[in-house]
Amino acid sequence: MNPIPSPFPVTVVAPPPEWWQILGALSPLAVLAAAIVAAIVGLLSLRQKARADDRSEWWRRAQWALDASLSRSRSEAEMGQKAIELLGQSELASREELALLKIGTEDAILAAAKASETRTLTPSQRPDSVSPEDRKVQIAAAKARVMLDRRLSEDTPGWIVALSQEKPEKPEKPE
Repeated sequence: MNPIPSPFPVTVVAPPPEWWQILGALSPLAVLAAAIVAAIVGLLSLRQKARADDRSEWWRRAQWALDASLSRSRSEAEMGQKAIELLGQSELASREELALLKIGTEDAILAAAKASETRTLTPSQRPDSVSPEDRKVQIAAAKARVMLDRRLSEDTPGWIVALSQEKPEKPEKPE
């Protein structure tokens, strides 16, 4: 019988890999990293565009509210004041925009101040009393002012706070 030869120990010595081989082995990781960075940048730009679109729409509504608040139609002016209050609550509004909305309440607040001055006069001295429709506009403006002052961390005069808590008169029903 022939003896079975025993295996030879063989040591293979390979040269170290070249730099381009190492770089080639890492290329799938580089592609993955680039894809992740591109996805993050894309999502951030979409979020930024959505916020810019939201702010643009907010400003369009604010312009309408400011225009409506100055309307000769008392119901439209009241709606404009209520819209100012609602828009002032939005997180989309900057401090400057809140200050602009506050200016939109000025005419109605000044009219309310004049009306309160004439209330101290005797009925024969009063020029004209405030109509219920005008008073609704003034109350809505006072509510908007209280909210805007709170958002701007400003003090609201007590008479405006009191006006904001008034209940508007209900119109009389025709008989």
